[in-house]
Amino acid sequence: MRLTVRTLLAWLDSVLPAEDQKQLGEKVTASAAAQQLADRIRRVVEWSGISAPRLDGKGLAADANSVAEYLDNSLESDRLETFERICIESDMHLAEVAACHNILASMARDPAVGAPLDAASRARLLAALKHHLDSVRPDEPGRPPEAVVASGPPREHLRLQPQRTLHPYPRRASRGAWAAALSALALLAVLAVFLVRAIQGNGSREVAAGKVAAPAAVEQPAAKPQPAPEAAVPERADEKLVEEPSGEQEQATTDAQAKVEPPPAPAEPVAEPPAMTKSAPEPDQPDDSTAAATLGSTSPPVSTSSPVATSSPVATAPRVPQGDALAIAAPMPAASSAPGIAAPPAASSPDSPAVPAEVPAAAAPLSVGFVGGDGMLLHRVSEGGRSTWVPFAPGAAVAPREDVIAPPACHPEVNVRGVTIRFLPNTRAVLAVDADGAPRVEVVFGRVVARASRPDARLGVSAGGLAGTITAGLVEPVAIAVDLERFPGSDPTAEPARQRSSLIAVAGGVVWRQSQGDDQGNERTLDGIAREGMLEPRTALVWDSTQPSAATLERLAALPGWVESPQPLDKLSRGAGEALKAKVALVAPLDQALRELATDKRAENRIVAAETLAMLGEFDDLVELLCADAPGRRLEGRQWTALEAATVPLALARGANAAAKLRKAFEDRGPHGKAEQLFAMALGFSDEALANGGAQALVDALEDGDLVVRRYAIKCLCDVVQPPPSDRLRYRPDGLPDLRREGVNWWRGQLEKGLIRRPAPLPKTP
Repeated sequence: MRLTVRTLLAWLDSVLPAEDQKQLGEKVTASAAAQQLADRIRRVVEWSGISAPRLDGKGLAADANSVAEYLDNSLESDRLETFERICIESDMHLAEVAACHNILASMARDPAVGAPLDAASRARLLAALKHHLDSVRPDEPGRPPEAVVASGPPREHLRLQPQRTLHPYPRRASRGAWAAALSALALLAVLAVFLVRAIQGNGSREVAAGKVAAPAAVEQPAAKPQPAPEAAVPERADEKLVEEPSGEQEQATTDAQAKVEPPPAPAEPVAEPPAMTKSAPEPDQPDDSTAAATLGSTSPPVSTSSPVATSSPVATAPRVPQGDALAIAAPMPAASSAPGIAAPPAASSPDSPAVPAEVPAAAAPLSVGFVGGDGMLLHRVSEGGRSTWVPFAPGAAVAPREDVIAPPACHPEVNVRGVTIRFLPNTRAVLAVDADGAPRVEVVFGRVVARASRPDARLGVSAGGLAGTITAGLVEPVAIAVDLERFPGSDPTAEPARQRSSLIAVAGGVVWRQSQGDDQGNERTLDGIAREGMLEPRTALVWDSTQPSAATLERLAALPGWVESPQPLDKLSRGAGEALKAKVALVAPLDQALRELATDKRAENRIVAAETLAMLGEFDDLVELLCADAPGRRLEGRQWTALEAATVPLALARGANAAAKLRKAFEDRGPHGKAEQLFAMALGFSDEALANGGAQALVDALEDGDLVVRRYAIKCLCDVVQPPPSDRLRYRPDGLPDLRREGVNWWRGQLEKGLIRRPAPLPKTP
C-alpha cells in the first residue's frame, strides 16, 4: 500500500484492515516526513481557532464536492495531485479534510453516531446553539435559535440551514463614526506622551532594576524537600521523593548561594570514571623524530614512571566505573612472583571452529568483570559437550576467559578488572586474564576501544602480531583494530588473508611493553620498535602480516571517526538493533531467533539477522537474502551493496572453513546452476584472470536473467575500473531492460577499448 495523504488519514483513524494497518504503520515509522505530517494532522484537527474554507470560495480545494470526492476516492487522477498539494500546504484545508475523514470513520465504526436524535438530545443541542448565539451577539440577548434552526415540529434529523448573514449589524450614523475616530486620535496622542517619557527614563530604571535584582534572588529560598509519609517511601533507592524545582527557581537558588554562601572547603579529590566517549585536550604533537626516539628506536626501555604518569591526570581515590561494590566483589589477585608477564593467549583464528571455551561461562569459578552498556554481546559457552553462542545479559559476570562477538548495530561494553572495553559492531575478541592479574583482550577481527579510571591500570593486548601490555596511560582511550584483507582472485584455501593490526594512542601517550616470550621460550619482540617505550598521542603502532617480524610507527593526521566516540546509528539501524535484542530475549536458542528474524517483513531486520548469522559461521540466510528477487523481499541497491561488503569479504578472509560454507550456501540457496559463477565473482578477479577472459565474462553477465548475477557483475567491474560516479550510474542491475541495454553497450565499448583493467598505482611520496 502506497503512503499518500488519504492512506495516512485512514491509518490515523484506524479504518484499514489489520495487515494493512501494520504495514502502513511501519512505513510511517520509517519516514520522517510521514511522521511530521501525521503530527501536523493531529495538531490542526485539535486546533479550535482554525478557520474553515468559505462557502462561496472558488477553486479546487474550496469546493465541498472536491473534499467529498477525495474522501470517496472518486476524484479524477489529474486533479488528485493538486488537491493533495493544497492540503499539505494549507493547514485550513488539511484540517477540513482530516476532520471530515475522522467523522466518517467514527460513523463507520459506530453506526449509533448517525442515529436520529431523541427529544432530550435535540433540546440540549438547541440550548447549546442559543448559548453560542448569545455569546457571539451580546447586543441581541435571548434571540431564539429558530433563525438558524428550521422551525417546526421536531424531526428525526436536525438540519442546519446555511445562511451567509445570520445577524446583520445595523449601520451606524456618520456622527457616531466621527466621534469614534476622534476618540482614537486622542488615545494615540496620550500613548505617544507615555512612550516618550518611558524612553527618557529607561536608563535610570534599568540601573535601579539591577540593584534590586540581587536581593530578590537572595531572598528567594531554595526548594526544600518535604518529608514524605512512611507509606510513600519508594522501594527503589534512585526514586525521587520530592519534585524537582523548576529551571527558574533552580537558577535563582544557585545565584543566591553563589553570592551569599562562602565557597565550601576543598574536599579530597576522587577520580570519577571517565566516559568512553570523552576526549582530553590535544597535547602538543611532537615531530616524527621524537616519536621514533621513544618507541620506534632500539634505545634502552623506558621505565613505567615515564612522562605518561606526569602528563596524565592522577586520581588519589580510584574507583570502578559502576561503583565501589563491584570493585570489592572482584578483587585483583596478587601479582605473580615470576618476572615479567605471562605469555598472551594463542591467537584465535578468524575462522576457528566451534570449540568449547577453556572455562565455560556457566561454570566460571571466579568473576573478573561484568557486562555493561546497552548493546547486545554474544559469548560462547559449553553445553552438553558442544559449544554454542548465547547472549550476554547486561550486568552479567565475566569469566576468566570469554570468546565474545559484538553483533551489527550494537556497541556493547565489558568492564574487566577496572578496564572498560567498548566493542564496535562486527567484532570478535577473546577476553582473558594474565598470570599477573592484568586483563587481556585478543582482537580476532574488528575494533575495540579500552580505557581505565586508574592511572596504574594495565591491559594486555593481542592483535595479530602485536602482543604486549599497556603498562601506563590507560586513563585516556586506546584503540585497537584488526582488519582482514584478501587479494582479489586469491584462493582462500591456499592463501591466508592479509592481517593489519594497529594500536592507536588517542589523546594521551601510553607505555607499551612487548611480550618477553611465548610458552616455548622464544622471543616475540618485533623489529623497528623498542622492547618498551612511549607511544605518543595520535600515533599508531602498526603490524602487517606481509612483514610479520617488524612493526612501524605512523603519525596520524586525523584520528579515525570510530576511535573517539561511537558512530551514531541511523534510525533504521537503531530500530533493527532493538528488534534484534527483543527477538533474542523472547526466542531461544539464539540461532532459531536469528532465523525467525531473517524472515521478518522489514528489510533492515532481515539484514541485521543475516549479518549476525554470518558472524556465527552460518551463511544460508545471507545468501538467500542476497539472491532474493521477489517483490517485497528484494533488497534495494544500497542495502544489497552494504550487506555484501560487510559479510562476504570477511567470510572469505576468515579461512578455508568459512569459505567452504559460503560456497555451499551459494549452491543450496542461490540460483540453480550458477553457484560457481557467483562464488568466482565473490572472490574477485586478478589482473591475469581479467586478461584471460574474466573481463568478457563480467560484461556478458550484465545481461543475465538473475538479479544477483547482474549485481555481482557490475560490482566487480566497478571494483576493477574505479569509474567516476557519472559512469557508475550508466548501468543499474535492477533497472528496466531498455535502460540496462544502454549501460551494457557502454561497458562493451570499454571492453573493446581495453579499458577494463585496474588503474596503475600512484607513486608513493617520500
